[in-house]
Amino acid sequence: MAIKGYDDDGKTRYIVLIVLIGGIIAGYGLDRFINGWTDTSRMYIIGIPGNVGVGQVSKVTFITFDSSEAIGNVNITLDGAASGRGTTDTNGRLELSINATTNGSINVTAEKAGYRNATSIIMATPGLIISATPGSITSGTASFVTFSVSGLGKPVDGAALGLSGAGISVDGVTNSNGTIILQLNPSNTGAITAVAKKTGYSDGSTTITSASQQTLSVSSSQSSVTVNVPVFVTITVTAGGSAVNDAVVTLSGAASGTGITNQDGKAIISFTSTSTGTITASASKAGYAGGSATITSASTQALAIASSPTSVTAGVPTYVMFTVTSGSIAVSESTVTLTGAASGNGVTNQNGQVIIQVNSTGTGTITASATKNGFSGTTTTLTAVGQPTLGVSASPSNITNGVATYVTFTVTSGGSAVSGATVSVSGGGITADAITNSQGLATLQLNAAASGTISVTARKTGYIDGTTTIAH
Repeated sequence: MAIKGYDDDGKTRYIVLIVLIGGIIAGYGLDRFINGWTDTSRMYIIGIPGNVGVGQVSKVTFITFDSSEAIGNVNITLDGAASGRGTTDTNGRLELSINATTNGSINVTAEKAGYRNATSIIMATPGLIISATPGSITSGTASFVTFSVSGLGKPVDGAALGLSGAGISVDGVTNSNGTIILQLNPSNTGAITAVAKKTGYSDGSTTITSASQQTLSVSSSQSSVTVNVPVFVTITVTAGGSAVNDAVVTLSGAASGTGITNQDGKAIISFTSTSTGTITASASKAGYAGGSATITSASTQALAIASSPTSVTAGVPTYVMFTVTSGSIAVSESTVTLTGAASGNGVTNQNGQVIIQVNSTGTGTITASATKNGFSGTTTTLTAVGQPTLGVSASPSNITNGVATYVTFTVTSGGSAVSGATVSVSGGGITADAITNSQGLATLQLNAAASGTISVTARKTGYIDGTTTIAH
């Protein structure tokens, strides 16, 4: 490598570097006549690189040496297109940050007592500045990137742009606006380096990042569905905790269907599973690694139904509560239908219960059927029994005309007292009514005033009337 420089006599020197080991530099000077290399008072200086850009900060390493070794503690002074100063270390090295403000030469002077001053020149040329938008793209995804190249604050046209890294190798030339748009599709992650070159300018460079694809995360509003039961399921797609819109969701396995996520990352899909097993919900979108979630398609569950009470009386309207369960879980929105000796229907509430008024037209069996989509139906039966007969007796059972007499009536059914029964007395000039108490007893004061039969009738809903007579 040849470095142009000057000695203290103003003679041009070309320093050819031979060896750089442990900071020791050996070389020799050439001019029209080979001389002075053995002059131990002669010092040399080089700057690396020998060219910097205008308007941008560049780091330059200065090295001071003589014919046999590096020279440390040398004062370095810069003037011209840039200014600066510093002192080399014991190895004869100094790194300075140079900010050239104009084109031209930067004069470098090295000074140390006991040595002749050494000089060198660094050229300052306009530096290319390059920017990229966006500064990060996704590997495996084609993206358009705009590169802008400028120098001294103005766009630079005709600059050659070269890109490399992350599986990219692309070239281009800037237009009159100093820009170029390139479509990049890196196969790997990592840095992509863009270098701009043009004659009369120092090179400029920048890097953009090729990032790995984010993985889609998929979740379902339902973890299981039932075979042959139509359902609406909400599929949510996110990446890095953020909703992903326009992702395509596809169902496969025990059911099929598709949907596209909205701005909230949600897609509502209606489907009916046709068999037991697994339904896979897969999400895909360009620039993302796909994701999936699974939904279980289960067989139908069996319903169970119970009634309270389990029997009713024919001809007597009765409220009956039906409870529908599956396993030990209450089943809501199950339809309960009555057939047989009575008809009626109802739908269970959130507790799996429904109350139906049952009015059997005769004795026999009432069948209660419970059904719901996704469940196998079930039945239970109630018995509609005939109405029991009331028995009524009077004490005394014989009264005297014209004599007011208290008569106690006893109403029973099947040997048990019946309360709330109406006892009606008519005939023999008497018309009177009474209601039995909890012991099935009712007392009336009777006064027969004429001949004829005195009839007594006991009545109560759900019973066949009972009758007797009183003599007089």
